[in-house]
Amino acid sequence: MQRIDPQDKRKPYTQIAASIRAAILSGELDPGSQLPSGEELARFFGVSRMTVTAAVRVLREEGFIRSQAGSGVYVRDQAQLPVPDTEEHPLAGVAAFLFEMGHLKHTPRAGWLLLGIRQPETVAEHSFRVGMVGMALAGLAGADVGHTAALCLVHDMAEARIGDQPSVARAYVTTAVPEAVAAHQTAGMPTDTAKVIQQLVAEFEATETLEAKLARDADKLETLLQAAEYAAQGLDTSAWRETSIGALRTDAGRELARAIDSAGPSSWLAPFQESYHELRATAKQRGQQLEGPSRRVGDGDDTTSAAGEDG
Repeated sequence: MQRIDPQDKRKPYTQIAASIRAAILSGELDPGSQLPSGEELARFFGVSRMTVTAAVRVLREEGFIRSQAGSGVYVRDQAQLPVPDTEEHPLAGVAAFLFEMGHLKHTPRAGWLLLGIRQPETVAEHSFRVGMVGMALAGLAGADVGHTAALCLVHDMAEARIGDQPSVARAYVTTAVPEAVAAHQTAGMPTDTAKVIQQLVAEFEATETLEAKLARDADKLETLLQAAEYAAQGLDTSAWRETSIGALRTDAGRELARAIDSAGPSSWLAPFQESYHELRATAKQRGQQLEGPSRRVGDGDDTTSAAGEDG
């Protein structure tokens, strides 16, 4: 916990509440752990017991802590934020969480900014392909496909609040642990629903299950894919490529990395382009069969190329 700053213009009890709140969100104070006694807190912060009591009251009203008669004050297992009187729907907290996840569609992957890319992909775009990669890896490794995909989806959800911190920032900045952020993000949800998401985040961070290891690899492989796409535009992404490959944990991940290296960003399009005219003819024939015999195959043949038709 941080001590009171004499230069801070906020009232001492507000600073104390902020310090304890930050300790909870950062994981310094674990869920279910007991806070120091009022006397100990008063000594630590250099204030009166009354000031500490005011700070504790704030945190209790916010839903971060609970008091147990004759025992002390404890961090809640799950934060229970107060619900405004006007918010009556029982799933309002779920809706709020989903709106928050939409913020990831506007949160850039900050590491690519260091390469001079003005508009890199967003965290949401990254997470989508991480999920697809995770599904592929789970199929290759005989793991639970749905569970792996779910782990991939939640792996960066904390960044809706803490942002995407590039490697340069991580050398100087310490952010709240993802488990603590997830507890706060899901605080307004029904308990069972919140636990589903919190447990997925905790499993991903622990990286002990096969599905979690595959999800970790999926995150790195998506970065490898993106690095290949930026490299095709003439950018030097070798550092991202080496870091991604070096962090892989599973045989399936390493094998897929080799496949990615052997292919290229346009490898999916080449087979389609080679068969474009045949595909067009087949599609036209199928359409004419549905319309009836009034039109003949070949009427109004389209001579445009696959690459030139989009738009």
